[in-house]
Amino acid sequence: MKKRILHMDFPDGIKTVFVDGKRYTYKDFELALKREKRRSKNGRFSHSENS
Repeated sequence: MKKRILHMDFPDGIKTVFVDGKRYTYKDFELALKREKRRSKNGRFSHSENS
């Protein structure tokens, strides 16, 4: 799966952005970016930062 979301910033002045077949609002974009940063090379999530 491509991880283009890791290389993007949410542009100013728009409500949604379409990346890798999914539409994101600013809030959803930030949450997805956090999740992708936690994903390891094999595609699984590593342990969360809070636990």
